Amino acid sequence: MKKLHLILLFLASISITFAADDATNKLVEGLIFREPFTLTLHVDKERFYEEKLGKIPFVYDGDVYLFKGDEFGLNLDIQDNSIKTVKYQQDLKKADLTLKFTQEVKSDGTSMMILSMHNNTKHTLNVDALMTVPGKKGIAKTSILPLQPGISSFESWPHPIVQLVLRNIRIA
Repeated sequence: MKKLHLILLFLASISITFAADDATNKLVEGLIFREPFTLTLHVDKERFYEEKLGKIPFVYDGDVYLFKGDEFGLNLDIQDNSIKTVKYQQDLKKADLTLKFTQEVKSDGTSMMILSMHNNTKHTLNVDALMTVPGKKGIAKTSILPLQPGISSFESWPHPIVQLVLRNIRIA
């Protein structure tokens, strides 16, 4: 529970703590940041959720931060059948694990969030996940099925997600 509070504190202060005047996604103190942006999520036929977000890293301390529209990869430093580090990889062709996080809006006004992943390693991977959703305080846990080697996997949720955090990526 303490770790969950630390994540919230981290997200609240990240744009202040690491606010380097960096016009592009460059390496800053070992982290690669996304540029500040406005997140817009479809809630239902008539409502949208919008939030301005500052510089947030793609990966920090092994945790992977995903927002609608993200598509990038991860490099996994695997040693002795264990993942030692997780790093952001912009080039999907060079990534051990690719991620794409989208929101699909249907004609009836409903929507779903979809996380597409492709495991390019020879290992089955387990991943834990946390999310924040519009209109609710706190962080909710969610499940991710094991990622089999060499295949794509899809997870979906029938509600908007402000932020999805993948963590504790490990070999099964």
